[in-house]
Amino acid sequence: MISLYPTFYHTFQCKANNCRHTCCQKWTIDIDEDTAAKYNALPTQLGKDLRNFITIDDEGAHFIFSDEQPTCPLLQEDGLCRVVLELGEEGLCETCHMHPRFYKYIEDLELCGVGLSCEESVEKLLSSKGDQVQFTIEDDEGEFGADERPLLQNIFELLALDIDPELCQLELNQSISYCQGLIDLYAKTEPIDIEWTQQLGHLKATLANATVNNTTDLLQTTNRDKDIFNKVYQYILYRQIDMLAEYSLNALVQYSFDATLFISLATREFGNLPEQIRRWSEQIEYDEDNVGFLFDTYEKSNYDI
Repeated sequence: MISLYPTFYHTFQCKANNCRHTCCQKWTIDIDEDTAAKYNALPTQLGKDLRNFITIDDEGAHFIFSDEQPTCPLLQEDGLCRVVLELGEEGLCETCHMHPRFYKYIEDLELCGVGLSCEESVEKLLSSKGDQVQFTIEDDEGEFGADERPLLQNIFELLALDIDPELCQLELNQSISYCQGLIDLYAKTEPIDIEWTQQLGHLKATLANATVNNTTDLLQTTNRDKDIFNKVYQYILYRQIDMLAEYSLNALVQYSFDATLFISLATREFGNLPEQIRRWSEQIEYDEDNVGFLFDTYEKSNYDI
């Protein structure tokens, strides 16, 4: 087994109550059987509260949040988790313990990382050195040295995929009509909240008032911070490489390209690049239905960037 990690992976640490956007909200969190059994047997007030908060159905046990209860009831007002405070991190279910880490497997490769819906993950990516995402590599046979820093192109090579190196580099020079089509496409995804829908409406109005002459102005942030957006593009592409089992390379590249283009437009219009990345991730890549919808669209449309 060969394991790959972005160089910042091992320095990641949850910000807990210092995080401005808790991950303990909006999601439905599946509880693994062992943890559910532990909660069911816990003879304390916390155990009683856990059993009251857990929803059990034919598919197992879950924490389900709603509009009436948008955040986890175990999250205190100070931003700390009662389970961690009373049981330690080992008391968390697997989903809560691992989030936002992800592990994907392709043949003998293990691709590891942290999702960008987490503000700490975004900060780690943006502060990483260089104009490309670098990785560390570990393997069972000792074939690779600890000081090796493969790039995205090298990961494709490890997968024996013949890819044009230029596809690993971002160039944003799309027309206003292309940007308008992207906003229309994203409007067809399932929105995570009303603010997302409002943001799309604002961007659509801005593009409708744009002209060919100010296309460059619309992408001004991208041109100024080209290296940063290149890393964002590469990391989004890396996050979904396993989709090549079902979809074409073209669909994967298009998904990653459009994501970065959208983030650049949102940053130009609303500012705060880290937050635009986090919001995009929360809306798109953490909703499997939205990811599937976009990949299906790209596959059927055979976009050419």
